[in-house]
Amino acid sequence: MIFKNLLGILILLLNAGGLGFLLYLGSLAVLDRFFPNQAEPDVSPAAVKKDPLRMDNEIMPDEDDLLKDLDLSDLDKLDLEDFE
Repeated sequence: MIFKNLLGILILLLNAGGLGFLLYLGSLAVLDRFFPNQAEPDVSPAAVKKDPLRMDNEIMPDEDDLLKDLDLSDLDKLDLEDFE
Protein backbone atom coordinates (compact mmCIF):
# COMPACT_ATOMS: atom_id res chain seq x y z
CA MET A 1 0.00 0.00 0.00
CA ILE A 2 2.78 2.42 0.92
CA PHE A 3 4.64 1.56 -2.30
CA LYS A 4 1.54 2.37 -4.34
CA ASN A 5 1.18 5.74 -2.55
CA LEU A 6 4.87 6.62 -3.04
CA LEU A 7 4.66 5.71 -6.72
CA GLY A 8 1.56 7.89 -7.12
CA ILE A 9 3.27 10.82 -5.40
CA LEU A 10 6.34 10.37 -7.64
CA ILE A 11 4.20 10.35 -10.77
CA LEU A 12 2.36 13.51 -9.63
CA LEU A 13 5.65 15.28 -8.89
CA LEU A 14 7.13 14.36 -12.27
CA ASN A 15 3.97 15.53 -14.05
CA ALA A 16 4.07 18.84 -12.16
CA GLY A 17 7.76 19.22 -13.07
CA GLY A 18 7.00 18.53 -16.73
CA LEU A 19 4.19 21.08 -16.77
CA GLY A 20 6.45 23.61 -15.10
CA PHE A 21 9.13 23.01 -17.72
CA LEU A 22 6.59 23.44 -20.54
CA LEU A 23 5.40 26.71 -18.98
CA TYR A 24 9.02 27.87 -18.73
CA LEU A 25 9.70 27.07 -22.40
CA GLY A 26 6.45 28.77 -23.43
CA SER A 27 7.31 31.92 -21.50
CA LEU A 28 10.76 32.00 -23.12
CA ALA A 29 9.18 31.64 -26.57
CA VAL A 30 6.68 34.45 -25.85
CA LEU A 31 9.41 36.74 -24.52
CA ASP A 32 11.62 36.03 -27.54
CA ARG A 33 8.71 36.63 -29.90
CA PHE A 34 7.61 40.00 -28.49
CA PHE A 35 10.91 41.24 -27.03
CA PRO A 36 13.76 40.00 -29.26
CA ASN A 37 17.27 40.25 -27.86
CA GLN A 38 18.81 41.79 -30.96
CA ALA A 39 17.50 43.85 -33.83
CA GLU A 40 16.94 42.12 -37.15
CA PRO A 41 19.68 42.98 -39.67
CA ASP A 42 18.87 45.06 -42.73
CA VAL A 43 18.99 42.76 -45.75
CA SER A 44 18.62 45.33 -48.49
CA PRO A 45 20.70 44.72 -51.64
CA ALA A 46 22.46 48.08 -51.27
CA ALA A 47 23.71 47.14 -47.82
CA VAL A 48 25.23 43.84 -48.96
CA LYS A 49 28.91 44.30 -49.67
CA LYS A 50 31.00 41.42 -50.92
CA ASP A 51 34.60 41.31 -49.80
CA PRO A 52 37.16 39.52 -51.94
CA LEU A 53 38.15 36.09 -50.73
CA ARG A 54 41.50 36.09 -48.95
CA MET A 55 43.66 33.05 -48.36
CA ASP A 56 45.99 32.89 -45.41
CA ASN A 57 48.97 30.73 -46.34
CA GLU A 58 50.10 30.35 -42.74
CA ILE A 59 47.14 28.16 -41.82
CA MET A 60 48.23 25.16 -43.90
CA PRO A 61 51.89 24.18 -44.04
CA ASP A 62 53.57 23.66 -47.38
CA GLU A 63 53.31 20.19 -48.89
CA ASP A 64 57.07 19.93 -49.10
CA ASP A 65 57.36 20.25 -45.34
CA LEU A 66 54.88 17.40 -44.86
CA LEU A 67 56.87 15.11 -47.13
CA LYS A 68 60.10 15.86 -45.28
CA ASP A 69 58.59 14.72 -41.98
CA LEU A 70 57.16 11.51 -43.44
CA ASP A 71 59.02 8.34 -42.43
CA LEU A 72 58.69 5.67 -45.13
CA SER A 73 60.96 3.06 -43.53
CA ASP A 74 57.99 1.34 -41.82
CA LEU A 75 56.28 0.65 -45.14
CA ASP A 76 58.81 -2.07 -45.99
CA LYS A 77 57.59 -4.21 -43.08
CA LEU A 78 53.91 -3.74 -43.94
CA ASP A 79 52.01 -6.92 -44.76
CA LEU A 80 49.28 -6.06 -47.25
CA GLU A 81 47.52 -9.40 -46.83
CA ASP A 82 46.21 -8.21 -43.47
CA PHE A 83 44.02 -5.62 -45.22
CA GLU A 84 42.15 -8.03 -47.50
